[in-house]
This record gives sequence, structure tokens and C-alpha cells, in this order.
Amino acid sequence: MSEVKTEETTFERRRALRVPVAITVEVRDARGFSLHSSKDLSAGGVFFDRAIPHPVGAKVSLTFTLPGDVDPIRCDGEVVNVPNAKTYGMGVRFQDLSQDDLTRLLAFVQAHMT
Repeated sequence: MSEVKTEETTFERRRALRVPVAITVEVRDARGFSLHSSKDLSAGGVFFDRAIPHPVGAKVSLTFTLPGDVDPIRCDGEVVNVPNAKTYGMGVRFQDLSQDDLTRLLAFVQAHMT
């Protein structure tokens, strides 16, 4: 019973629909840049399951191109989720998305809902 409650709680915390997609994302911070592959993507953010996490609250800049698109999306982000200290991974919430980029993200997510 507690597993169901945990899944519901996790689902309720998510503000945007997510789709599983592996895209390469350039992540920049004060130390430089690195490339990470996404696990899932929404109009609100991205999760990397194999990234060495930045601390929660860290500010990063992101650049990526949606599959089938040619224009990259560039935005700032904030690390909002690091699953635990024993695993890799981090969730980054998008900040300062242009209206055009938000529209493209929403269309991509809607088109790839399973």
C-alpha cells in the first residue's frame, strides 16, 4: 500500500507531463560544460539518470535540440532533484524559456505521449 502512495505522491508533485526521450543536453555551469543524456523531458524540465549530480539549487545553462527539430533550445535551469547520494542523476527545472521554445516543448510532449 505504501508503494502506491509513494507513486501517487511523486505523480502529484510533477507539474507537467513527461515523455521518455534520450537526447543529448549540454549543461554549463561556473566550472565549464558537460554533455548528458536525458531520461525524460517535459515542458517544465528534464531528468538525467546517469549524470553526476550538481547540488540541489545549482544554477545551470542548458542547450539541446528536440528530435526532428533543427533549432536548439537554450535556457537557464535549476537543479531541483537529486535522487540520493548513492546514485547518479538529477532533475533540472527550466527557467527563462522563450514562448516559442515552450510551445515547441509542449507540442513535442503531446506528440510523444504513450
